[in-house]
Amino acid sequence: MWSEDQLAHFHTFGFSLQPQLFRPDEIAAITSAAESLWEEILGLLPKGEEAISTVPFVELRAQLTQLLEDDRIYQPLVQLMGADFVWSGSEGNRGFAPGRTAHHWHADRPGEPELDYLRVKVMIYLDPQQKDTGAFRVIPGSHRLPLHQDLQPFQRHHSDSDPTFFGLTGDQVPCCAVETRPGDVVFFNQSLFHAVYGKTGRRRFIALKFASRPASAAHLTSLAQWSPYIFEPHQNLVHHQSQRISRMVEGLVELKTG
Repeated sequence: MWSEDQLAHFHTFGFSLQPQLFRPDEIAAITSAAESLWEEILGLLPKGEEAISTVPFVELRAQLTQLLEDDRIYQPLVQLMGADFVWSGSEGNRGFAPGRTAHHWHADRPGEPELDYLRVKVMIYLDPQQKDTGAFRVIPGSHRLPLHQDLQPFQRHHSDSDPTFFGLTGDQVPCCAVETRPGDVVFFNQSLFHAVYGKTGRRRFIALKFASRPASAAHLTSLAQWSPYIFEPHQNLVHHQSQRISRMVEGLVELKTG
């Protein structure tokens, strides 16, 4: 569980780095399972820096699905969203497309209406990431007003091929670089502005996504816009023997049809 200071840090700055949350032997086992799954999906052993991004991911392998109920991930989510939070999918990312060494400034869930609905993304890094070689960069506090609104021009230029942000190139924007080692885990609010510059190497990481259980029509509208797949949870989770995991997807199909 997180301390009061750690919770305050997340709420104030929009993210939390949890260093060495997983032991070296644990992260080695997670990495081995991920590589095996990527090989299965590709139909061959990935070469060096070969790029593959897979959705869904942890749902497909029991050893990886267990991450959802691991206390080191599960308990902080309960503290942030209550015990009735829902599953919003996973990604397995390895390498990057040629010439795409940057992921420009953006928020996954942008706009003032989104700020009242908490979505949390959990990043498990399998390779070292430094500021200029692909580390996760954030603008602390940008998940809150007025800064979030002030940064909306960043969102509009996110997909440009060579954007500038208030006259700066993306890598010059004032930020916090969340440098990580294998075993480190980053939790962040998906309305936080973030970016990546200087991607290099295999760059392997697993992303787990969660949301507060929708409690209004606005929440359902948001999910339908940004995460429509949430209403069709993978059957491996629906029928999972763990009550923690099955609860994360309970009632989601009915929310779509209702």
